[in-house]
Amino acid sequence: MSYSKLSKEIDAGIIRPIYLLYGEEDWLIQQLVQSLIKTVIIPGAGDLDLIQLDFAHAPQNIDPLRIDQEIRTPPFLSDKKMVILKDTDLFVAAPGAGKAEISEKRKQIKALLENFPSNTVLVFIETKANLSQKSLLSALEKAGGVRAEISIQDSRTLQAWITAGCRRQGLSIEPGAADSLIERCEGQMREIRTELEKLFLYMGWSGEQNITLQLVDLVARPDNRSSIFDLTDAISAGQAAKALQVLDILLTRKEPAPLILFMLYRHLRQLLAAATERDSRVLAAKLKLRPFIAKKLRLQAQRFELKQLASIYELMFQTDLRIKQGQINDLLGLELLLIEATTI
Repeated sequence: MSYSKLSKEIDAGIIRPIYLLYGEEDWLIQQLVQSLIKTVIIPGAGDLDLIQLDFAHAPQNIDPLRIDQEIRTPPFLSDKKMVILKDTDLFVAAPGAGKAEISEKRKQIKALLENFPSNTVLVFIETKANLSQKSLLSALEKAGGVRAEISIQDSRTLQAWITAGCRRQGLSIEPGAADSLIERCEGQMREIRTELEKLFLYMGWSGEQNITLQLVDLVARPDNRSSIFDLTDAISAGQAAKALQVLDILLTRKEPAPLILFMLYRHLRQLLAAATERDSRVLAAKLKLRPFIAKKLRLQAQRFELKQLASIYELMFQTDLRIKQGQINDLLGLELLLIEATTI
């Protein structure tokens, strides 16, 4: 089930007995959980009717008997009790060492779901869920439960969300400013929300009504990834002066030269991967990147010949070696690297 459909269900007072919420967008998952708590648990009854157990990705520490007791203990004040189990890792393949033990715990939890009480709501919050765990998922669904994968939202959805959030504050935001927020926070809604709150405070102080890219640059966290993209764009266009200008911006932000070199080194490795992988989704999974970042990498990689990328990568390796051998200092090495890379 999608986030929007599940959110509408909860808002309408439709509560399922069991929820499996998983995915990369933990902020949206937390919003769903808070909506469930608000709907199920009456104010002031949280200490009695809400149980939260965090297993921190250590399924060997799960005590099925205790979970069963918590689920079957009736609510004190609310109509239903809520039990939240976080990071059980029961819905992913168990490691070889503890596979038998975890498999047994999974069977016990499955039995619990097959005889689930009507006065309890059980919520699993997981980072991942493997659909190959058919037995446990089947028991969850037969009990009337629902699963929802909450992934990183696409740029259009995030744009609309940012714009709506600003509008609720009586503010407007330029599309370029919203895009910049998305990029510098790598699409993470929790991080975007933090940066928006900083902008809202600034706007309240300044009295301004429109959030521009310049304001985002002034108030929000530095956009180092975007700067590395700009740096690489300058290299692809053979613009040494532009590359040095972007480098100066990074140095003005107090970013140390070794870190800039590392970020550029990593970016070139990712571009090499992007140059040989046509599917952005496969690339995102392979490099563990947000989908829109993978898409940008694919587009940027198209501006280079594969041989050109390999030559720049070799140049970076040789520059790093010269720095480590004390032949040149970090900053001079980085400047010479950028100048030479624009000529390849």
